[in-house]
Amino acid sequence: MSNLRIAILGAGTMGRRHIEYVNASDDCHLVAIGDPDARTAQLAAHNDVPHFHDELETLDLAAPDGAIIAAPTQLHEELALACIRRGIVPLVEKPVTATPAEGRILVHEAAAAGVPVLVGHHRRYHPRIRRLWKLVKGGAIGSLIGVSLLWAVKKPDAYFNVLWRTRAGGGPVLINLIHEIDTLRYICGEITSVYAATSSATRGFEVEDAAAITLTFAAGVVGSILLSDAAPSPWSYELTMFENPTYSHVAENCAFFFGTEGSLAFPRMELWRYPPNANAGWEQPLEKDQHKPADSDPLAAQLAHFCRVIRRQEPPLVSAEEGVRTLEATQAVLTSGAEGRPVELPPA
Repeated sequence: MSNLRIAILGAGTMGRRHIEYVNASDDCHLVAIGDPDARTAQLAAHNDVPHFHDELETLDLAAPDGAIIAAPTQLHEELALACIRRGIVPLVEKPVTATPAEGRILVHEAAAAGVPVLVGHHRRYHPRIRRLWKLVKGGAIGSLIGVSLLWAVKKPDAYFNVLWRTRAGGGPVLINLIHEIDTLRYICGEITSVYAATSSATRGFEVEDAAAITLTFAAGVVGSILLSDAAPSPWSYELTMFENPTYSHVAENCAFFFGTEGSLAFPRMELWRYPPNANAGWEQPLEKDQHKPADSDPLAAQLAHFCRVIRRQEPPLVSAEEGVRTLEATQAVLTSGAEGRPVELPPA
């Protein structure tokens, strides 16, 4: 297993990005692309690998060590289970499955077969997210009290020319907020309840275009999120993190973590505290320290980790269980918004 064999299942936007990363890796190489779209044959020929119209045939004939599943979400369970039953380690793009119930089946079968599953919540590999985790978990702001997060962008009108994006399931909660929910679970701990108000008043589509969300975490930590994909603003992960060259970038913060000894602004990694031995209180001046690490590509780091997971050198950073719990909390936002009530999440 010195150079691992990787197949890509689904050659849409994310599948093509994964192909680029596999081709650039010293740990693995591309052996096949599986996608029912006939146009994918040209992509496979360009990469000098076979193209299969049937994803299951891809697994049987290409015999990869690992498979990256970037197919539509409704296929995630079927394809991941097919990998597990063949002893092939899958990396499943987010969300792990279409529903938490499907995800629970995946968790059970993966455990029974002894095949690890990695879920593609790639932000956990970003150096600023990792530094944020270390600062919060290490007590740099004392005991965590709460978090406030903004995610407000304006998606262009042409974005909604794709019909499914105007219908339930195609809105910013399941497409975008799931990333924020996963990050908050990683930093703040398990979410125990969700209370949300959602609205589609701006565009009038079936799908939501705004949400205000209150979260309760374990140990009494509280949180709030304001979400909209119809509001021009610089306050979102996409525009502040300089991660994706597709977007315009601004040097702003979009999330704030509050503790008993200080607070952190992300992603500028500004730590605000009172000086040592000072009489803490709002009459006193705060000091600011910067804790920004050198940036690196989280998708490249995720692929390197995936190779170590295939070799059984490391457990998955984001397991199938982790993916399901993030999906449960994300779908609770839609349930709460539709029913006008808090949604309690199952205990870990």
